Amino acid sequence: MTDNDLEMERGRAQAMHSFGEANVVDMGDLGVTAEVRPWRNSYEIDDIDKERIVAEINNRAERHQNRTTGDTWDDLTSSDIDIYQVYRSIETRLFPTIFYCEDCKKIHSTAREYPQQLPSDGKCEVCDGKLTQLSFVNVCRCGRLEDPSPPKPCSNHAFEDYRIQKTSSGPASWRFRCNKCGNSMGGMSKSCGVCNEMDGPLPTASSRIYYSQRFVRANIPLVDIEPEEMPTYQQWARVLAAVYLGYQDPDDMTIEELATEEGKSSQFEEMVEDGEDPETVKRILEGMGIPLEGRGLALEDTEHIVPFDAQKEFHSEEADRKLAWSNTSHALFTFMRTTDGYDGDPEKIKQLDYPNPTDLEIYTSDPEFRSDHPQSSRYRDQLNKTNISQAWVVDQFPLLNVLYGYSRGDPEPRNTDLKRFTHPRGKNTVPVFADRAPSEAIVLEIDRAAIINWLVANDLLDESAPEDSRYSVPDTSDERALKEWFLTNIATTELENPFADIEDEITEAVYTLLHSMSHCLLARAGEQCGLATDTLGERVFSNIPAIVIYASTTESFSIGSMSTLFKTRLHPWLSQARDLAEDCLLDPACSEDTEGAACDACIHISETSCEFFNHSLDRRLLEGKDKITGFWEPAIQNSSERTSDMNSIDEETE
Repeated sequence: MTDNDLEMERGRAQAMHSFGEANVVDMGDLGVTAEVRPWRNSYEIDDIDKERIVAEINNRAERHQNRTTGDTWDDLTSSDIDIYQVYRSIETRLFPTIFYCEDCKKIHSTAREYPQQLPSDGKCEVCDGKLTQLSFVNVCRCGRLEDPSPPKPCSNHAFEDYRIQKTSSGPASWRFRCNKCGNSMGGMSKSCGVCNEMDGPLPTASSRIYYSQRFVRANIPLVDIEPEEMPTYQQWARVLAAVYLGYQDPDDMTIEELATEEGKSSQFEEMVEDGEDPETVKRILEGMGIPLEGRGLALEDTEHIVPFDAQKEFHSEEADRKLAWSNTSHALFTFMRTTDGYDGDPEKIKQLDYPNPTDLEIYTSDPEFRSDHPQSSRYRDQLNKTNISQAWVVDQFPLLNVLYGYSRGDPEPRNTDLKRFTHPRGKNTVPVFADRAPSEAIVLEIDRAAIINWLVANDLLDESAPEDSRYSVPDTSDERALKEWFLTNIATTELENPFADIEDEITEAVYTLLHSMSHCLLARAGEQCGLATDTLGERVFSNIPAIVIYASTTESFSIGSMSTLFKTRLHPWLSQARDLAEDCLLDPACSEDTEGAACDACIHISETSCEFFNHSLDRRLLEGKDKITGFWEPAIQNSSERTSDMNSIDEETE
């Protein structure tokens, strides 16, 4: 047995998810754990928007404590990073290299100052007993990782012959002892030489050993605008919100142009106040090529739009508030471009991987499509029962999965140092790993009124609360008011870390509802489109609210699968997704789990497909149980049903 490199073949998505450099991973059939070595088998990506990526990394790096790594992450620029894509081959080394004999407890190791080769046959050199890896490690929040070897040598015999003494109290009380003189050599715990603190011994399967610091973004390119021309995330988010909410409807410019054009609305208003004819002023300004619309007017229109977690009362740290605006702009731009498409000259995006959406109504309103697919008459009813207001299929949905570092010991960034990866080419710049591919996707806009009514039914919103209270109920007949409520009441920064609790109860309820719904949909999508579930992925935009189910593989056999599902199998897909929430093979144990009714027998999916590591799931929120009113229960009215009721009232009045 040696500690030479062990090579693994892994898909890029799986590597990005679980096999980052310095993680400790299970080697499966080999029965040992190993540490992932630096990703040297990588190639550089040049044609990517480094400005947007480095801005995102800066926002996230600022959230870490960075006592020992601050110099690495201070004000990164695009020239400070290199972006690479990893190959499928991942190299590891045996870790920890501390083994003990199951019979005589003798330690065999290559980890100390007197290294010895581990026996190649896996047998003890003294008694021929079976060797077992001592699968524990110690971690520090500065990022340091240590094996469980003795903290000190025997004063008489160093590391010549020592044994492990196990106790019934558990690994924390196990001790190493010299077999020759009986001197104690300490336990498996260590102290960090830099921070004087360390957590351990932890089993190598502990989630506290490694937290991948990564993000997934829809990599939709900006058109005709250089990244450095874009305004701050806050201004960009509010310009997008102005269009999304209908305050701005620019006819002659794209959203990007609206964000970068200052506009002359104030000049127009001044001239009108001086007695000039508005139409004359407008013609004059337009003839001079001076647009009235622009960023200034959009910012005025949306001055009241502030995400809940962008307020100082929620986050005292500026980095967290900046991230809230960044998340808002990303959600809005992604949703608008993947449902409305590009709003400029189509010639400008011919050579780009740009989202090409088709609304379901385009198909269902086509007589020829209805004739070819008679089952499409059931689509609207299935959407209503699932509380989905609109649906789109999107060709060339551009995903970008970015891995930029890791941390240890605590899921909260503010308690840890962000560690960088080793550069594949030995440079001083910070390496960032990315995986990108155009994909097919289905975008589902969830009925906002239904979610509000569900929150009221479960006592999370109060119809008697004052209007200025966060717990008051918005007007469910006013679509703009509903959109504004979701933009300003969902704390997206609470959803950055699946290993940390979601502290805001409204955010937790809405995200867990949507995430559970997404899993029901994703788990049943594979059966209908012919793709394995682990080749599908999800994105949940709680502040829209919307769910994206996409094909994460670009193999030729997958092309068209999501489109086929969308056009021909929508009705059984949605129906089976609802059925999945009702029962589990492990009920009643699963349905009575206080952590949430979700397990491998029902709505858990592959962690490479789930954006939140199978956390924040509870199918009871969908179907209801005991005191929980389910989102899919008939009692929850959606906007379609409300419109139908209003029409009935109007007819009776007539």
